[in-house]
Amino acid sequence: MITRFVIASNNTHKTDEMVRYLAVLGLKGLNYRHLIDEIAFPPETTDNMATNALVKAQTIHQLLPNEYILADDSALFIPAIPDHFGVTTMREFRAHDLSGDDEINQYVLQQLPAEAPRDAYLLAHFVVVTPQNIVYTSEGKGGVVLADTPRGNRNGLDELLETENGLTLAEIDMPERVHYAHRGRAAIKMKSQLQQAGELA
Repeated sequence: MITRFVIASNNTHKTDEMVRYLAVLGLKGLNYRHLIDEIAFPPETTDNMATNALVKAQTIHQLLPNEYILADDSALFIPAIPDHFGVTTMREFRAHDLSGDDEINQYVLQQLPAEAPRDAYLLAHFVVVTPQNIVYTSEGKGGVVLADTPRGNRNGLDELLETENGLTLAEIDMPERVHYAHRGRAAIKMKSQLQQAGELA
């Protein structure tokens, strides 16, 4: 039975966000670096989020085989400009040497032509690998359109993604936020799946 999730990530910000969503759902999470030294993960694919998350989870599973390992791969999708973002979102930002939320958000807004449709969303793909090496997966989308300007003053790209209620993800506080954010929705689906499988009470 699951008592905690060990998160397979070297990204502290991402880990902290995942821990908060898990806590809202009554679950505990901690980064693998609390248990072992930091490692370098294998290179990620440029076209498959599911594989990227699975490789991260399996890599930590090999080092901590008695833990429930949780990994995530997340990305921004704007259908009107398919040559930008997607699975390589963070690599695109790094390629342009963007640092800080403000620079990243302004870059995203500059890529979308003025008359283009503003449909946009963040997608999270979660993978859990159990001590028995059983794999569970879930996905969550957050946001429906790209805002004209950043709103919310927190959480980077979450300032740009308006949700079904008209607020950006960054403008929605916990615990409601878990029901709108991409990682929150993926966590909800994962919890349900694990409960149905008898892994969670």
